[in-house]
Amino acid sequence: MRIVIAGGGQVGSSLARALAASHEVFVIDHDPEVADVFQAMDVEFLVGSGTSEEVLGRAGIAQCDFFVAATGLDEVNIVGCALASRLGRAETVCLVSRPEFLGAAGTGGRLGAFGISRVVWPEAQLAADIERIVTAPGAIDAEVFAGGIVRLLEYRLAAGSPLTATTLGGLRLPRGSLIVAVKRAGRIFVPRGSTRLQAADKVIVMGTPEAMHAVEALLNPGRAGSRLLVTIIGGGDVGFQLAQRLEQTPSIDLRVLERDADRGTMLAGRLSRTLVLNGDGTDLEFLESENVGRSDVLVSVIDNDERNLLASLLGRQLGVPKVITRVGRPANLRLFERVGIDVAISARGAAVASILHHITGGATSLLAIVEHGEARVFELVVSPSFEPRELKDMGAAEDAIVAAILRGNRAIVPRGDDRIEPGDRIVVFCTQDAADRVCTFFTGAAS
Repeated sequence: MRIVIAGGGQVGSSLARALAASHEVFVIDHDPEVADVFQAMDVEFLVGSGTSEEVLGRAGIAQCDFFVAATGLDEVNIVGCALASRLGRAETVCLVSRPEFLGAAGTGGRLGAFGISRVVWPEAQLAADIERIVTAPGAIDAEVFAGGIVRLLEYRLAAGSPLTATTLGGLRLPRGSLIVAVKRAGRIFVPRGSTRLQAADKVIVMGTPEAMHAVEALLNPGRAGSRLLVTIIGGGDVGFQLAQRLEQTPSIDLRVLERDADRGTMLAGRLSRTLVLNGDGTDLEFLESENVGRSDVLVSVIDNDERNLLASLLGRQLGVPKVITRVGRPANLRLFERVGIDVAISARGAAVASILHHITGGATSLLAIVEHGEARVFELVVSPSFEPRELKDMGAAEDAIVAAILRGNRAIVPRGDDRIEPGDRIVVFCTQDAADRVCTFFTGAAS
């Protein structure tokens, strides 16, 4: 496919990096110095504006399949999408920074009249991602696929975890669940029956919703049905969106700490059952006075990496068992995790994953990017020419595993004697290096 991206910033460059290997990608940016970022990528860089008909023409907009407007200005993105829609047949994706542009389920909404197919507000996407993690007891990542019939949960194993008792082959996991990956000493791999899990391993489990509830109960005994106290530091767009979402879960008690008094007054008026406190989330004395250490989850979503890190480390020092932190600069994601943050998550990363899922459809659909790009989850439609065979005889890439077979509205978590048939829809977990081999093996086309 031909894909044109207007804006070579963090979102644009991340999209180009993910798409360049399999698609014809053009990037447009008005700053010629941005071109340095794309020198190592197989993309065509054009200096100019995404609102210029002449520049869009040089990018081949008439033959373009997708146009993504990812500059830092809403107005430029909207006009660029409108122009791209008028000049060609492309589906258009528009990044915005204000909620009033959003439509139902991220569609074009109020901007549909401008020829915009999909609107993405990164802050709303981030709030949705954090909500899934908060509501999964003990998990450090959570995803939902295939209309909700397949779930993914990631855990960091504590000493004495029941999953470390024996090899994977000897574990009695709830039926319908499967450990698809382990991250140990900085390396992610797909485990086999002889693998023995260790304390401090990160493990990724996938399965049906019913099975995953049983996994949660296994790894967090005693938490089922108990109330959860969640403290959100930062009442900006992300904090407000997250609080609105979490208020829909009756078993969650909420507090928001906001240092701007006027913003706090607005939050208190808009949130129905959230305690809004006026104070600085980086002030240890204030955190101690409000007994933040008794929180089950601390979410720091201040729009500043340094202050977020400080607030999160103070929360950890006060004894909060689960800390989730917003990260603005992608380079800081691994740093935050190294210093003890349970979950470091980026609004831009959430937006990129959402856009990639929208763009990659058909026989190969990218559902999620895991562990900062080290692994992928795909939904694949098995090629009509595929020879039916049982999983144990598959011989696919070593660092890959079929997590589910989708038949109708049912997900089957397969075992070795389950067969993959031509036309099946399957959910596959694989490392980044194995992605192209896996997609080619099942569909005949690379990712």
